[in-house]
Amino acid sequence: MDLRLLKYFYGLDSLERHRAVAHIVRDALPPPATLLDVGGEASLRCNHLGRFLKGYRIMTLNVTRSSDIRYRGKVLPVGDAAFDIVVSLDTAEHVPQSERADWIKDFFRVARKFVILCGPLGTEFQRAADGELNDLFRQLFDQDHHYLSEHIACGLPNPDEIRAWTNGRPYQLWFDGDARVYRKHAETLFHLQKTSGPLKSPAKWLHQLYTLKDLHPLRLDAKPHESTRRWYLRVGPSRA
Repeated sequence: MDLRLLKYFYGLDSLERHRAVAHIVRDALPPPATLLDVGGEASLRCNHLGRFLKGYRIMTLNVTRSSDIRYRGKVLPVGDAAFDIVVSLDTAEHVPQSERADWIKDFFRVARKFVILCGPLGTEFQRAADGELNDLFRQLFDQDHHYLSEHIACGLPNPDEIRAWTNGRPYQLWFDGDARVYRKHAETLFHLQKTSGPLKSPAKWLHQLYTLKDLHPLRLDAKPHESTRRWYLRVGPSRA
């Protein structure tokens, strides 16, 4: 996949996670495997995994956004072992901590082979950054930031919580990205949104392109560091 083309559709943070999950999927099963993207979108602009995973049969499922399957957020509305792989990118941190284990447990019912998840890591640095960014957004716009306020309310998962979701299944856990870079770009974007007026949309697109200067080669590490941005979990094969 040519990343020079993808830069017109992604900012750095989105590109990094979709690139990494696609790599993990390809390493797990070759196409034409079937894949359910929980929290994914089916619109032309937001078909992120589809741009990376040519040859895979991908269905998206979402609560509010355009998707192939609509979802109420409790039990996945599909049958047992309906897909080879179930993935979910940056959604666990929007589920209350007390409900996450049961929410993820249903993924194993649906997946024939693998469950692949990722999200922001609950380091002390990133929790503080989310709070500071939400405070900045509130100062600028007189309201909480939707995603950041949910991160704060639900809590970002740490490695021990993530490992507990596997419930004894074989798994691999990796870490990548730099939350310092994410914080810097988010601060810039919030100020840009405040000052750009009617040019808000084109300013956001230009900012997304600007963030790509910090794109680094994919590097999935076995251990996090104090400013790690994101965790990646692959569980399975969950069935023989």
